Amino acid sequence: MSYVALKDILIAARQESHRMRHFYLGIEHLFIALLEIHNGLASGLLTEHGLTPSYVIDAIRRKVGKGSQHRLWAGIPNTPRTELILNIAQEMAMEEGRDAVNERDLLLAILDENDSIATRVLNALGVSPDQARDAISNQPRTRTQTQQTFLKIEFASDFEGHLTKDELFVLRRMFHGYGRIVVEQQLTGGYTSARLLVVRPIQVDNRADAAVVVKIGNADAILDEAQRYERYVKGTLPPLTARLEDRPTAPETCDLAAIRYTLIADANGRTQNLRDVIQDWSGDHLLSWLRQQLYEGFGESWWKQSRPYRFEAWQEYDWLLPPVLTLELFAPEKMPTGVHVLRHPVKRDVIRKLQYGDLVLVENFIVQKVDRERGAIQLGLSQGSHITRAYKIEVRGIDFEQETYFRGEVVEKLIGRVWKTRNEQLINALRILEPDFNIDSRVVQLGDQALPNPIATYQTLLDATVVANLSTIHGDLHLGNILVGPQLSALLIDFGRTRDGHTIFDWVTLEMSLINERLRPLAAPGWEGARQCAQWIADLDSGQASANGNSVTADMLNVIAGIRQIASQHANSWHEYYLAAAFVSLRAMTWTTLSVDGRRLMLYLSALAIQRYQQRKLSDDSARTDIHASDATDFMSNDWKSN
Repeated sequence: MSYVALKDILIAARQESHRMRHFYLGIEHLFIALLEIHNGLASGLLTEHGLTPSYVIDAIRRKVGKGSQHRLWAGIPNTPRTELILNIAQEMAMEEGRDAVNERDLLLAILDENDSIATRVLNALGVSPDQARDAISNQPRTRTQTQQTFLKIEFASDFEGHLTKDELFVLRRMFHGYGRIVVEQQLTGGYTSARLLVVRPIQVDNRADAAVVVKIGNADAILDEAQRYERYVKGTLPPLTARLEDRPTAPETCDLAAIRYTLIADANGRTQNLRDVIQDWSGDHLLSWLRQQLYEGFGESWWKQSRPYRFEAWQEYDWLLPPVLTLELFAPEKMPTGVHVLRHPVKRDVIRKLQYGDLVLVENFIVQKVDRERGAIQLGLSQGSHITRAYKIEVRGIDFEQETYFRGEVVEKLIGRVWKTRNEQLINALRILEPDFNIDSRVVQLGDQALPNPIATYQTLLDATVVANLSTIHGDLHLGNILVGPQLSALLIDFGRTRDGHTIFDWVTLEMSLINERLRPLAAPGWEGARQCAQWIADLDSGQASANGNSVTADMLNVIAGIRQIASQHANSWHEYYLAAAFVSLRAMTWTTLSVDGRRLMLYLSALAIQRYQQRKLSDDSARTDIHASDATDFMSNDWKSN
């Protein structure tokens, strides 16, 4: 297969310059043009390093940024460094007896020069330009399409589920060189579309390698997870735990990617997550395991490495909720009148008054996600990494043929019409649950208690100032992401949301996961069951034993009390804990991957947490006292205290 000629690369590079409003031709534009060549040298190089061309293109675009809409000169002149690169590429071609520069010459010249935005981005992503140049230099001058050996994929007899064509394709790429693989198990318990599989590779001579955990999902999300693992996880994991193996597998021709973690099975060779094993564990055993294996095992490097952190609640918890607005793109020739402006600092009163059809001008928000299939982008505030998660705004009706958006881009100005508000989405999520009460009321009834309706009251909590602690957190600590290894060791997987954040967030998330998986099934179905289960939690809060003589229920409530004791070591006040619980449970109410009864319960738990927050806030503000492990059970009677 022949290489692409320079003239075609220059055309694509000038188009990229125009899209980015740069109006000059730089090395970054040349490199992006090389990456856009289907099955090209540059894209193949990145694939070998577990990256997709689009992921690297976005990284380069973030680094250089978009230019002004006002042109300062005509044409698209070459920068002096571009002229240097083109001269180097020309010399390479002449050394081989050719007059025309091709794709290979240009790529080698860029890597050889090794002092451009493109090569800096490669270095940041773990790709050494020097090693990449050597690899390309050692390739034959002409390339032929190689035939990849077809990898046979088998499934264990008890495997449940079905893999898509793209998922099978990614698995074949990941385990290329093996004779076959056996998909032994699908790990359950997650709330995302990503797939977690236990896979055993088999050599051509029929020797079996150790099984691994493979996560398959959206390519950008998988590659982000690999970056988070390198930044937050790699150097902090205990010696015996799951670790990321090799680079991600990110085929250029597929929207999916995959990473694999080492799998450390239990004494019987099985892979089990906490969601599975707790069915057979007593509450005392589970609580002891959480303290000794999970908390002590990871706490030294993560939760115990906390430092003071003062934040407004929206900075940590706004991202859990649906987009604050969904807009239809509106592109007028001139600025219309009556436009509502959203910029940092966001005035929530302005958002509350917005209705369907209102015009909104969004200023200086950052692109969080690009969805080309739906013609949509997702924006967030751009005033710092912890804020970019907040105030999500979805914009629909984007024509990507006419306009370029990339993740990390700061959008200076964008106008759209309100299509849906956050409140509408929350109300719609509640309507799907077929409530047996008035959803417009400001209260929901739990026995003789009138609890705040979370949909009517959550916004006031977003303005709360929280004096708390910050540490590295897993970010998605539910039962399905916690594995049980040999000697009952704790292993964690799925680091897609690992970051520096509110320390107790992990433990609130774990509590909600445990309640949904283990406590809710003990109650009756429907709304009555949701209220019954919520009443158990309410009685736990107030120190009243009300498990109605059910030892299993009492066992689980004791575990929940123990989780709160662990969290109390990193909380300055109980109202801080309940604030986190209010948002974590409200978020879960919107999850379609959660059962209907589970979502009904989450609404009541959010209402209960908001009430407890309001009560504790008044109490804590008047007492001005902190909580510590020694007094962490002040809200529980002796019946619920753990041994």
